[in-house]
Amino acid sequence: MWTTIKSIRNSFFVLIFLILSFPSLDAKNSKDVSNTEVKKKTISHKKKYSLNLVNSKDGHPVRSGKKSYRFEVRLGDCGKDSGHDDCKKDRQRTELQFKKHQKDNKEYWYSASIYLPKDYQSVAPVRTTFAQLYERGWKPILMVTDRTGEWLEVGRMWSGEYVEMKKALKINDMKGKWTDILINCRFSREEDGFMKVWVNNKLILNSENIKNLTPYTKRGVGLDFGIYQTFVSGWKRKNGDKPYPKMIVYFDEVNLGTSKNKVTKNLRN
Repeated sequence: MWTTIKSIRNSFFVLIFLILSFPSLDAKNSKDVSNTEVKKKTISHKKKYSLNLVNSKDGHPVRSGKKSYRFEVRLGDCGKDSGHDDCKKDRQRTELQFKKHQKDNKEYWYSASIYLPKDYQSVAPVRTTFAQLYERGWKPILMVTDRTGEWLEVGRMWSGEYVEMKKALKINDMKGKWTDILINCRFSREEDGFMKVWVNNKLILNSENIKNLTPYTKRGVGLDFGIYQTFVSGWKRKNGDKPYPKMIVYFDEVNLGTSKNKVTKNLRN
C-alpha cells in the first residue's frame, strides 16, 4: 500500500512539474490592458519569454494604468499548431488575438498602443507585423507593419494581398515612446464597407465604399497583435552572418468597441 501511495505522490509531482514547465496558451487577461478577452495564438512560439503581463513598478513602460503586455521573439522562435507550421513557412511569432469575432454590417472601433524600446532594431527585409485584422479561417485584411526598417506602414489587403499601402511615421520616431493606433471599420461583402486608420491622431488610411470581406469564410474578423515575422531567411541573405536581433515590443490599451469613446477613454492621460 505504501508503494502505491508513493507512486501516486510521485505522479502528482510530475504532473505539477509539467504544468509549470510549459507556459499556458491563454495569456492572463487584464482589464488594465484590454477591455476584451484575449488568448494566445496557438501557433506562437512557446518559450517563457514569449509573452508576459508586466507592471510599471518593475520598470516596464505602460500607456495607462499599471500594466502592459511584453512580447519577445528571437531567431528560431517558430511554432506550430494543428493547421500551420511556421517553421516550415519561414515565419516566427508571438501573438495575442481577440476571443470575440466581429461580424459584417456593423461598425467597430479598435485601439492598440505600441511601444518600441529605445534599442529596438528592425529585422528588415524580414517583415514584422505588429497588428492585423484577420478574417478567421482565411487571411488578413489589414496589417500594421515594419517592412523596411524606415517606416511604420498601414496596408489594406484583399485575400492576403496588399491593395493599398500608406506610410504612417518613421520607425526611429517610435522608439522610446508610445504610438497610438486607432481603427474604425464596417465590414461588408458589398461595396458599402469602410476602413479608417489613425496613427497618433493623424488619419493615415481612409477607404470608403469598399468590399472588405471575402466570400471564403463567414467566421468574422478579429484583431491579432504582437510580433509576427515573415520571410525570416531574408535576414541572412542581406546580412550574412550578422547576428539576428531579438525583438521586444510592448502593447497597452488594446480595446474593442462600437464607439470611439469606448476604446480611447484612457488615452487622454
